[in-house]
Amino acid sequence: MTIKALFFSSLFLLTTQVFGQKISGLKLDNKQSILNDKAFFQFPNDAKNVARQADIMSADPNTNKETRIILDIDKQRLVFFARELYVTSNDNLLEIISKDNSENAKIKVLTKRDTLLSVLVTPKKFDSTENAILVNNLYVRTQDKTVFVIGAFINPDAFKHKEEFQKLSENVFASLTKGNRKLNYKARTEISPIFDEKKQFSIALPEGYVITKDKKYDFEVLKFQKVRDITDTNWTSLTIYTGNHPSYFYGEYDFSDNDAVKTNSTFLNKSVEWLNFKNVEKQFYLKEQKIPSDQIEEGLIVHIAMLGNNQEALNELTKIIENIKLTE
Repeated sequence: MTIKALFFSSLFLLTTQVFGQKISGLKLDNKQSILNDKAFFQFPNDAKNVARQADIMSADPNTNKETRIILDIDKQRLVFFARELYVTSNDNLLEIISKDNSENAKIKVLTKRDTLLSVLVTPKKFDSTENAILVNNLYVRTQDKTVFVIGAFINPDAFKHKEEFQKLSENVFASLTKGNRKLNYKARTEISPIFDEKKQFSIALPEGYVITKDKKYDFEVLKFQKVRDITDTNWTSLTIYTGNHPSYFYGEYDFSDNDAVKTNSTFLNKSVEWLNFKNVEKQFYLKEQKIPSDQIEEGLIVHIAMLGNNQEALNELTKIIENIKLTE
């Protein structure tokens, strides 16, 4: 190697090291809310909360369910993406996370203070060809014992400084402080206004359920999640769409009309013939129907879809549906 080539090679290496040090040493003076004040982290000054872009026919992302923070440094991008998991955990969070990740990641407790517990998961292997490369994952148990996860992702342009972005994201994660919003999953009755008008759904919920509302110009969607222990492999989902242009779910799961088994129950004191689908091998169950609901508003349709990995889950959801009342 010539002296000139050696000089430029050394200069490039020095510049890369200095630039990398600047990344990991960025000052964290930008406090950002995560999951609508579920928790807070300190980010670099230029980091911005930027919600995902939704399709024009879809509801905007719900701030109770996800948060996206973006930091751009020239062509390099670091994205923090948080998701509510609707699970709970005791002090065994490290043990639970380690069971699933110990061979492919470095795992440690990062925070244990002030009713907060967080576990950092750092991958050992990476695919630099991906558009979003996961460099760190943090599982956080908050003061209500529920758990969310926030991942740190970089783009391919940032991969040459992967370790520096890992250090930066760990510094951000270490700045965790608790928020003031807790999930309410006690047995209760929730009132949900329909299009902010006088009529509303009165929903009697058994213990364990959380409701979020997504809305667009001409429709609203209530989504029910059952909060379970992090070790519980069962899952349940209930969606109530209120609008004029609903779509059945069953086609998305490779079912056809001929696969439906019909059963009867009630919604708003009217008889409903449900379409039931199941794939026992995949442990997938779906029950849904589009229900004309002129008693709410002329021409309005309520689409209800219940999903779960066992029939008992759908039976529980059906009882919730049957007990919903329309009030003014």
